[in-house]
This record gives sequence, C-alpha cells and structure tokens, in this order.
Amino acid sequence: MPITSELDNLKKLEAVGFNHKQAETLADVIEKSHVESQESLKEFIHNENTNLENKLSNKINGLDSKLSSKINGLDSKLSSKINGLDSKLSSKINGLDKEISSLRVEISRELKDLLIKIFGIIVGTVGIAVAIIKLFP
Repeated sequence: MPITSELDNLKKLEAVGFNHKQAETLADVIEKSHVESQESLKEFIHNENTNLENKLSNKINGLDSKLSSKINGLDSKLSSKINGLDSKLSSKINGLDKEISSLRVEISRELKDLLIKIFGIIVGTVGIAVAIIKLFP
C-alpha cells in the first residue's frame, strides 16, 4: 500500500473519531494485511503456473513418447513391407531372367530350323532348275 494511501487512511480514521495512535495502528494492520494478501496471491499464481507447467510438460513428454513409438512401429512395418516387396521383386526378376533365357534358346532353335528349311528350298529349287535344263536342252 503506497504512503499516500496510508496517510489518507490515517486522516479518514482520525476523522471518524480514532486518535492518532489508534488510527496509525489500524492503518498498519490494514497495510500488513494488504501486503500479505498480495504476497499470498503472487505465491498462489506462481504455484498454479508451476503446476500447469509441470502438467503440460508431462503431457507433452507423454505425447512425444507415444508419437516416437508410433513412428518406430510404422518404420518397422514399412521396412518389413519393403523387404517383402524386394524379395518378391527379386524372385519375379529371376523368373523373368529364366524365361528370357529359355526364349532365347527357343528362338535360336527356331531360327536354325528356318535356315535349314530355306536352304532346303534353295537346294530343291536349284535341283529342279538343273533337271529342267537337262530335260530341255
């Protein structure tokens, strides 16, 4: 309580009939009560802020740990899915490689067969041509 308030209180108390000593004592009591109530209000607000801060910190830590565990769980699931897809893809690629190799062998064999047929057709045609030339000189 400021000095001017205390002096105003002294004047008011003396005006209602208190002597100076009584008014001063009563103003002192009022001032001490006012100061103590302010201090206890400050402490109360400080304590409440501290409690709220601790609760908020605990909640944030809890959410952080939950989020971390969820992320780790998703990471492990994603890793296992990727590994599964990788192994499936590898087996498919190996299967395709084997099919391509077998197709190459089959195409090569078919080309050789076609070459032999073409050679046979040429030999047969030349043979027929020679026979015709010999028959009709």
